[in-house]
Amino acid sequence: MARIPRTFFLLALLLSSLSCSCVMGAFDLVDKVCIQNTSPPICREALRSDVRFAVSDLTGLGYIAIDLTRRHVTATSNRIKVLIAQTQDPGLKKPLAFCEQKYREALFACERAGPSLGERYYEGFSAAGDAVSSLGKACQNAFGASPLGSINKKTVVFGDLFRSLASLLSKSQVQNMY
Repeated sequence: MARIPRTFFLLALLLSSLSCSCVMGAFDLVDKVCIQNTSPPICREALRSDVRFAVSDLTGLGYIAIDLTRRHVTATSNRIKVLIAQTQDPGLKKPLAFCEQKYREALFACERAGPSLGERYYEGFSAAGDAVSSLGKACQNAFGASPLGSINKKTVVFGDLFRSLASLLSKSQVQNMY
């Protein structure tokens, strides 16, 4: 009878060590991706906020990045619409309207990113990231002091994330050919 608990204990220890190594591998992969980003802490926090990161490969992280970016861009677009409705200042309405248009374009870039990633067309995936980053920068530059400063910064980080992933995926694709 004492043999069963000991066997159970050894099995549980083995399974927990395997589980820990998978999660550690996921943490290492997130670090590898995010070290190339303009803001590694924001990148790591964003990717690790999605529970799927622990079992994702680079492609899986790409789909997580698309989902996170889509949600961020949609929420930002909605927030801009509220700010436009609330402000009476025409000097603020104009750049907000410009930003609202840019965030609609960013959403379109997110929609293009998924098929590019799925087809292993990493240049297209990277181009979607370039679009998201540049639209975040353009919105930031539309203001003297932007009410969307930290939001635009996060948009740039998400766009850079697409590019980092595309670079790593392209390299792994080339390595797999040889």
